[in-house]
Amino acid sequence: MAWGIPEKLSFTPKSVLQYNAGYLVIGVDGYFQKIDSDGKHVGNPIRPFPTPVRDAVIIGDTLIATWLDQELLLARMAAIDLRNEFTDGVQRGDLRVRRTIDKSIHPAGNEWSHVLDAEPISLCANSESFSFVLWKKGVYNLGVNSVENWRASEPSWPELAKVPRASETVAATCNDDVYEIWSKGGGVIRYNVNNGAVIGQEILPIDGYLNQIFHHNEHYLMLYNNSNIALYENGEVLMNAKLSGPISHADWSNEEQGWYIAGWRELVFISTERQSRIPLNEIAVYVDAATGLYLCNDGTWNIIEDIKD
Repeated sequence: MAWGIPEKLSFTPKSVLQYNAGYLVIGVDGYFQKIDSDGKHVGNPIRPFPTPVRDAVIIGDTLIATWLDQELLLARMAAIDLRNEFTDGVQRGDLRVRRTIDKSIHPAGNEWSHVLDAEPISLCANSESFSFVLWKKGVYNLGVNSVENWRASEPSWPELAKVPRASETVAATCNDDVYEIWSKGGGVIRYNVNNGAVIGQEILPIDGYLNQIFHHNEHYLMLYNNSNIALYENGEVLMNAKLSGPISHADWSNEEQGWYIAGWRELVFISTERQSRIPLNEIAVYVDAATGLYLCNDGTWNIIEDIKD
């Protein structure tokens, strides 16, 4: 995809998702902005629902997203067809007076939408379905049409029971065969994504607590609570390194066999062969390993020219 450098966003971005027609930028306050394959903004920023987006994935041309308002104790899960124009939703004040399920307000322009009775965690998708955890409820896998394929009990690791918050779900990864749930204490449980059968469970011997996991095929990038990271493949930690802070996004480069990382006021490249970084004045939100484009939290895009060792 040959991109120009897109113009500055008018809102603070949280994440970027790639799909068939280009990219979708999601703002910290729930705004959506499409960007086409030439780097041009498509329409204006639109907010379908007046709360932050918790997680979002794209399957084909369908956005599956969860919205969470912790103050109002409400959550939604909905699908939106990205081939259509976005529709502005209601104001946040409207949510305060519509609290019963039968009068619930849903994201505007949805194909389907559900009220959730618990916090949605670790939404993850492959080419045909999406999976997620509902806190204290269980694990679920649904098709794009919202039909439930299977459900399972919430994962647990008895060996971690005495360690505070060690069994707390922090991330999920998946492909067309396996859905993995990762816990803060290094526990991982693997499900057959087609039927929900548990096909493996273990606790990794990690140094610290897990905060994030990024995944591409057999390649894993782990971020610990102390800003240390590890490259993990086939059950083995290949190397460890130290970052300046948390990671907003990481993208695997097949060409260079390493990870490009959008970090805390830095862009980083790391592989088993080399480590390089670019210091930034802003916080990097997204980086595209294929094009070299990156986005900062001030809404400005730029392109990587050279990462110094």
